[in-house]
Amino acid sequence: VVLEGGEEPGGRVRVARDVAPWDVNLGPEFIHGVENSALKRFVDNCGFGTKEYEWPDRYYLGDENALLGAEEAERTSEDVRLVHELFDELPGAPKDGDADATALEWLTRTHKAPDRVVKLAENIYANDFCASLGKLGMQELIAEKKSWIYGEKYLVLDRPLRDVALALAADVDVRVNWEIESVDYSRPGLVRVKRRGCEEVIIAKRCIVTLPITALRSDNVTNKVSFIPRLPAAKIRAAETVQIGNAAKVYIGFDKILWPEDLFDVVCTNCFLPEFWITKYPISPFAREAKSSEEAARIAATRAVITFFVAGDLADEIAKMDERELFSRAIDQLDAIFKTSCRESVTTMKHVNWSRERLVQGAYTHPTVNAGDSRTLLAASVSNILFFAGEATYTGVNPCLQGAMETGVRAAAQVRASLEDNIQSKL
Repeated sequence: VVLEGGEEPGGRVRVARDVAPWDVNLGPEFIHGVENSALKRFVDNCGFGTKEYEWPDRYYLGDENALLGAEEAERTSEDVRLVHELFDELPGAPKDGDADATALEWLTRTHKAPDRVVKLAENIYANDFCASLGKLGMQELIAEKKSWIYGEKYLVLDRPLRDVALALAADVDVRVNWEIESVDYSRPGLVRVKRRGCEEVIIAKRCIVTLPITALRSDNVTNKVSFIPRLPAAKIRAAETVQIGNAAKVYIGFDKILWPEDLFDVVCTNCFLPEFWITKYPISPFAREAKSSEEAARIAATRAVITFFVAGDLADEIAKMDERELFSRAIDQLDAIFKTSCRESVTTMKHVNWSRERLVQGAYTHPTVNAGDSRTLLAASVSNILFFAGEATYTGVNPCLQGAMETGVRAAAQVRASLEDNIQSKL
């Protein structure tokens, strides 16, 4: 039995239906690497199609007012070459046993990187890792690089990732809108999971916990789940040590294409927002969530959607902005990049900030300063009854979907072994 706090399976894999005639991804969107990937194997088995893209395929250098292809940018910009060399090879990064450092400290103190290179690293790498450079831990950055076995291909699915979640949930007993209040594992070999706000209880022999780490923290009252007895202090400390980053998406819909047809992803320097991409999916059979006939007409007229992706401190900052100013500045940025007036072609606008999602309170975990063995502790079972999965428990520091799926496979194997050992002990 799968207990899902949201309205449908998938957790952070969700879509919006008030932006375009197709479903727009609110959470994850892409397949990062195809080698050794549980996600890629699954979508292939489902018969879903994918298309490979280069990431990023373009750079907009704001101080030069130049939109360049990736190859041209690396050929002509010393800053672009340098930032990739630093993060591709991680020279001079702290080694095992050394004191940890932030990515910002590593760039500015170890490599004396100029401010323009630091800003570029903030927009390319820190934004992708879901944190600001000053909050990225170098030891975990190195751990992820060492354990990355997926290759460098970047794939876009031929449908929203919601379809992957629904395919995973097919033929599974999934209880939606089932928010958990408590998990009682005080009796040997038995766990009682209580639904919030009522007396409904699920009783089982074993339980796999895939809650966001925010729900495990002792000081969190918003989405905290109570464990009886209290989880081991080491696990709670681990949940409080590994940090979850905030991310936001700003969507701008258009009734015409104002950019090169082959444009996919643009990393922007010296701009308001650091990155945007353009994806499109088949028209959805589900009704659009329009609040008026006028809004429904704008959604129907939308031919393309630009998605700005913003993470870390900037995501927190724009959460405090008036949305009219946010959208206006985003459109001004597009005007500058495409050298045309975009405003009159805008149909829809939407802002999603994951810090406001009560059940998660963030987007995904990021390489954390002085994390040590916290992810291993997060992944450890408790009393041979509770087993833990989810992206934060992936010891390779991989927040991508394939990493999360691998933790589920690991936890399922642990449960099976636990039950088989229990049977053997009774024979």
